[in-house]
Amino acid sequence: MKHKSAHQRQTLGTTNMRIKTKEGGQILILVFIALGVALFTVLFIIGGAQIYFQNASYSADAEKATAIAEAGVDKALASLNKTGGSYNGEAETSFGNGSYSVTITSQDAGDKLIQSTGYIPNKSNPKVKRVVKITASRGIGTSFVYGIQVGEGGLELGNSNVITGSVYSNGSISGGNENNITGDVWVAGGPAGSPDQETDCTDSNCQDFIFGKVVNGNSQLDVAQSFQPTSTGSLNKVSLKLYKVGNPPDITVRITADDNGKPAKNSVLATGILYSSLVTANPPGFGFVDITFNTLPNIIENTTYWILVDTSADSGNFWVWQNDLAQTYTRGSPAWSPNWNTGNPTWNSVNGDLSFKTIMGGGITSITGGNNFVVGGSVHANTISSLAIGQDAYYQTISNSTVGGVSQPGSADPPPKVFPISDANVADWKNQVDKPETTTVGDITSCVSTLGPIKIVGNVTFNSNCSVVIKSPIWITGNLILNSNNILELDPIYGTTSGVVVVDGTVTLGSNNRLQGTGLGSSLLMVLSTYDSMANGGISAIVINNTGNNGVYYASKGIVEPGNNNTYKELTAWGIKLINNSTINYETGLSSTLFSSGPSGTYSLVRGTYQVK
Repeated sequence: MKHKSAHQRQTLGTTNMRIKTKEGGQILILVFIALGVALFTVLFIIGGAQIYFQNASYSADAEKATAIAEAGVDKALASLNKTGGSYNGEAETSFGNGSYSVTITSQDAGDKLIQSTGYIPNKSNPKVKRVVKITASRGIGTSFVYGIQVGEGGLELGNSNVITGSVYSNGSISGGNENNITGDVWVAGGPAGSPDQETDCTDSNCQDFIFGKVVNGNSQLDVAQSFQPTSTGSLNKVSLKLYKVGNPPDITVRITADDNGKPAKNSVLATGILYSSLVTANPPGFGFVDITFNTLPNIIENTTYWILVDTSADSGNFWVWQNDLAQTYTRGSPAWSPNWNTGNPTWNSVNGDLSFKTIMGGGITSITGGNNFVVGGSVHANTISSLAIGQDAYYQTISNSTVGGVSQPGSADPPPKVFPISDANVADWKNQVDKPETTTVGDITSCVSTLGPIKIVGNVTFNSNCSVVIKSPIWITGNLILNSNNILELDPIYGTTSGVVVVDGTVTLGSNNRLQGTGLGSSLLMVLSTYDSMANGGISAIVINNTGNNGVYYASKGIVEPGNNNTYKELTAWGIKLINNSTINYETGLSSTLFSSGPSGTYSLVRGTYQVK
């Protein structure tokens, strides 16, 4: 075996050392690279975390700014309603971790654009800001769902009339020859002539009973008033004397049996809707509002029943029921509960009597036609005679009629329907102009270019060829006479909202008189008479002569005579006498008509107008 020399061993050692040094350097480089990658990763993670934190913080601030802007919108709506529309916004108001500013822009007589800007932390040096815009409308919303809606006075049709749409009548319908109703017809079971039960109050005995919110620590959400009828039969409707604060939603009203001195939650006899649009604010204050039901409940004399009103808590939008502290009503009492439908509800007594009326059912109602009286849709009535019915028929008795669909004998009478405008709504319109600066005394007997908003203590007569721009509302305490060829047109500033001329006396039209809205959307101009035909010997409230007249007419206590050869968008009255050759051309847009209202009309969000940016 050969041995390496010392020199060879030294050379080999040096080589090995160089190899090890080189390997060590490579490892060191790899270590530095690894440390660099790790450091870069850590820095990247830290940087990403910082960016994420900044983004999260910005997003949180953006959400806060949006919430603050929405708070400004809420404040604006509340202030508009509190001031009757005179609120003009505010420069900057601190709120939470930031502030908001509000601007108000009037778009027309009924609409305002509310723009609220939320800032974090403030307006002068904002890190984040968000703008919320909405359109708010003030007015009385109505639902003209039918081409003709008639009260207990019923509908009389002459010959050759056309109604494009449906008819709902709380009284009987009779017709001549060649009439055509394209939609459905309902004839409700008739009411009794006077209330079976009622209670009201006067002067200092009248107090407010607030419900639909927490009052003095009590959740006064569900309220009930008991009563005992003096006769047995069907309950046609009830009326409650109320006003509202803010803009609460529609609420459910029930008729229940009694359960040991409280409403029986498992014995609901009928359900109806109290429409918020029919209730006004204060002023004008309390007004009776009708509620009808999905069916006509049968009730028994001298038996206790309850009128139960069901709400939810809302401190800004609630209800007030008139309460008689004198307790003059002896056939029932009121109570309230935080939740009537819980397992074992607690009911608390109320000191007083809540003002109400109950109306029982009356006589049998019917629809009777002449030759070729055609109803294109279905007919719902107790008694049907001499009709050609295109679809189904619901009745107790039928004769001399053809039915294109299914016959339904033994059907219950339809329940009555409330009118789309209440006495409280009318009082609201009157209240807007019932002040010295908007009142004039004396008759108006010649043409004027512009009229309203105004209260006229006297009569208004336009003879011929007047063209008048109407600013709503107008209240005429006397009569309105339009002879011929007059045009009354709602001022364009009212946009898509509608206007009203309220007349306490009678209304008489000659020929070719035109009542027109602004021309935008479903805007209309309505003549409304408060004249009571029955209290005045059957004299008609509105009489329209022949040829060329149009418009929308309303007389909840009166008779309307629409004349011949006229065209209307809608008619509502206690009784209607439609003679010959007239046309009712109902427009579907009338089912959501908004009337510009007085200072107590509440502003609310127009759906679909919310924007945030």
